[in-house]
Amino acid sequence: MTAAGAGRIGAYFERALLVFAAAYLFVLPTNAATFVRSVAFAGSGVLALAVWLRSRRPGATPIPFAGPAILVPLALWAVWSWLSLAWSIDPRYSLDQLETEVAYSLLVMLIFHVAARDAASVRVLMATALASLGVLAAIAIAMEIAWGTWIPYRFHYGVGAWSTWLVLAAPLLVCVVAPPPLGFGGGRTPLALGAVLVVLLLATARLTGNRMVWIALALTVAVMTIAAGLRWHRRMWRGRIVLAVALVALMGAFAVGFVDSVVERANIAYQGEESPEATLANDPRLALWEDVAQRIEERPWTGYGFGRRILARQLTRELDNPMLVHAHNVFASQALQSGLPGLAFFAAMLAALALRYLRYLRSRDHALAVAGLIGLAIVVGFVVKSQTDDFLYRSNAKEFWALAAMLLGYGCRRERDLSAVAGRATAPPPSPLPNRSESA
Repeated sequence: MTAAGAGRIGAYFERALLVFAAAYLFVLPTNAATFVRSVAFAGSGVLALAVWLRSRRPGATPIPFAGPAILVPLALWAVWSWLSLAWSIDPRYSLDQLETEVAYSLLVMLIFHVAARDAASVRVLMATALASLGVLAAIAIAMEIAWGTWIPYRFHYGVGAWSTWLVLAAPLLVCVVAPPPLGFGGGRTPLALGAVLVVLLLATARLTGNRMVWIALALTVAVMTIAAGLRWHRRMWRGRIVLAVALVALMGAFAVGFVDSVVERANIAYQGEESPEATLANDPRLALWEDVAQRIEERPWTGYGFGRRILARQLTRELDNPMLVHAHNVFASQALQSGLPGLAFFAAMLAALALRYLRYLRSRDHALAVAGLIGLAIVVGFVVKSQTDDFLYRSNAKEFWALAAMLLGYGCRRERDLSAVAGRATAPPPSPLPNRSESA
């Protein structure tokens, strides 16, 4: 086969991978398209492996990966999680969870790392994620209007899953105002669509009645504002009035949403017999965390086996609450499942991701800095949202890994290309041929 023919086949595989990956990302936040999601996931996996293997052929440009700073803690976390099968109190359950939460998550990371081959591909994926947010948010609002209530488990996996997707997707709205090549430039149409998405996000966040979503959104916006201000302070200073008004409006909306959710929880859960402050002080998770801490002390180095519900029967029986089936904190959950080593590997992996995105943010290249800003906000939002629940699970876990790997894949390629350009610019010019008269 000629080089041109091989190049056409490679381009076809890359385009097909982008289509399948975008389809998978679009249906990932909903439980109403399981067949489409399975087909998209399987097709994306096969195509990602094909594209990666083709990149390893002689003469091809290899796909750069994140390097040992990220891959080592990721590998240690994955291997240690699989080793927990040896001491799991329920090996069958742990094996099932390891397949879905570790093996499939690693494949998702490979898919989106490979699919993010350039800025255009990343824009497609981010636009797809935002389109999914808009469509599913509109469905939730339509259900509320037509039926008088939103049924969260019909299309949205539930309150916790949907509110977490809102936090993960919110940083992607930066691409609306970011300049090309990674952003859409902030024209009238992108800004109008972005404003609609913000309204839909806030409206469906309120529908969830979730309290932590407002804190996570507020801290995500705060981190993004501070980071962007330090990186682009001159540009942001020009539009300081508009920016200040927008931030005040957003923070006000977050505050109102949080207070309203707390009051609603007091009225629903306690029939108004307790004040909103008392509902926070008497939250059943406080007793849960005390119980979880004691259990971690009993098996600090190994935990009880992989799977966030590994102690579901024991916890619900002791606390007499059918809702308390896991640790309700992502870090406590890791320690409960795989001990302090598993917790250390997981925390190191998150720290490595945050540091890599921070490095991108500090780059002189604006596109790379935008990727770093979005990635840092996603990590912060996910960690904050998971302080009162464990969302490293099923769709939310895949969404987190997909977005993180997408930004890493683009960042690795962008850094490679920038280094190549810098290398050519600093290379000494070739020495001129000697003049015949001088050589004579």
